[in-house]
Amino acid sequence: MTLTFATYNIQFGLGQDGQFDILRIADAVAEADIVCFQEVVQGWPRDSYEDQAAALAGRLNYFYVFGSTFDVDGSTRDEDGKVVNRRRTFGNMVASRWPISASRTLHLRKKPSPGVFDLQRCAVEAIVEVPGGPLRVYSTHLGHQAPSHRMPQVEALREYIFRAPYEAAPIDAPHPQPPESAFDWTEGLPFTPAPRSAILAGDFNCRPTSEEYAHLCGEPHHKHGRTRHYDQLVDTWVASGHGEEGVSTIYNRDGAYKIDHVLVTEDLAPKVKSSRVATDVTASDHYPVFVEFDV
Repeated sequence: MTLTFATYNIQFGLGQDGQFDILRIADAVAEADIVCFQEVVQGWPRDSYEDQAAALAGRLNYFYVFGSTFDVDGSTRDEDGKVVNRRRTFGNMVASRWPISASRTLHLRKKPSPGVFDLQRCAVEAIVEVPGGPLRVYSTHLGHQAPSHRMPQVEALREYIFRAPYEAAPIDAPHPQPPESAFDWTEGLPFTPAPRSAILAGDFNCRPTSEEYAHLCGEPHHKHGRTRHYDQLVDTWVASGHGEEGVSTIYNRDGAYKIDHVLVTEDLAPKVKSSRVATDVTASDHYPVFVEFDV
């Protein structure tokens, strides 16, 4: 079975033509079985208060989870003075052809920088019920300001990803009451332990030459490539036969501005068949990155 995976920073649906169009975002990655989206918003006036997560999933007809640690008031009052409750969110999403049995949202540390624009970041974890067995998928978007902002975030991600299989899923075991009992708190929900295999994807705002990338993928060695520890990941771009750079994942940058990455646990690296950046897609300021796995 070939599994097609994609990651895409959608710039809240704003294309290179200056137009908002969330449906063409979904169409650009419709061939993928699992998609990680970043810069997904809900409840913003510029998007007519659209729930972009629901719109993307609806267009694809996929299961999805959305997570945000950026959550601010967007409420108004109508002409009669009645409160119209809204929240403005900015976050990440995982959409999947197959059900997502469990999800968590990881708060990523933000260092305050007075007078400098920044946003609260997160990573969204999804346990996807792939036919060949469950798979953990993380959609993330790291800070754009400086390496000192991103390093605490990658440290948290690395620890979180490799600790997850030992923390179990939301339910650690079946409830002692039978499923048909009114006292069964779980209402028959299955016990699904977190699998070891994982994909971490998104906009890392750093290139393979960075310290943050090395913390996730291993220190570079002039003879042996990356020297990884057991709790570090493999870049699928490299696993598919490419050099670490030589491609841009963001519009209007040179051919060595690869900041959108798809990283995997060691067991998934041999299953990578191919990887490509869809530089012909203009629906955002980033390009979608596709990876094919032989699972």
